[in-house]
Amino acid sequence: MNMSWKKQMIMIITGCMLVALGIRVFAASHIVLGGTAGMGLILHRVTGLSIGVLFFVINIPFYFLSIRQLGVHFTLKTFLSVTLLSIMTDLMDSFLKIEVPYTIIGAVVGGALLGFGLTVLFRSNSSLGGINILALFLDRRYGIHPGKTILISDICIVLSALAVFTVVEVAYSILAIFIMSTVLGRYHKKSPIEKNNKNLDEMEKEAASIEGETAPVQ
Repeated sequence: MNMSWKKQMIMIITGCMLVALGIRVFAASHIVLGGTAGMGLILHRVTGLSIGVLFFVINIPFYFLSIRQLGVHFTLKTFLSVTLLSIMTDLMDSFLKIEVPYTIIGAVVGGALLGFGLTVLFRSNSSLGGINILALFLDRRYGIHPGKTILISDICIVLSALAVFTVVEVAYSILAIFIMSTVLGRYHKKSPIEKNNKNLDEMEKEAASIEGETAPVQ
């Protein structure tokens, strides 16, 4: 049974709130994370621009890939999630001041919040776009495994943070990414992107099998 529109909206709002809160905890702890959110935090440190605005702008190119690989419906919900997260992040920055006494606390709490938030978004068949969309595109076009793309991109983003973050902050960032990944692995078995990719592969194999069976004998 398909999830009702109302329930999906509630889950998207809840997921975005959890992720926005996690990003604020990261920012207060001087921690960076992978993906487009990590890019936003790094550029925020460099330019001083709003994290929400940077996150929204960085995601724009990925929407074209999302439409092609996952369809208009998924892309619209992803666009909604990214927009809500951008707004919520800036609102929390203005009205919710967070102080984290120890960086390790920020890594644990922020990582858990992002993990739970992304789990809720994935279960509503939405996402925060970015690297996940790119991973699927590279998989479909060049056969590069999505897990490799996400892992390599996260490592590159975190290492690039050494230009504006200290070694200790980057080390805590790696811990935060590990906690976020652990939460996702524990509470969410497969993301919509993984399911979509698997279904497409199965359809292609089935079509190839049917074509082989119906091919005329020479």
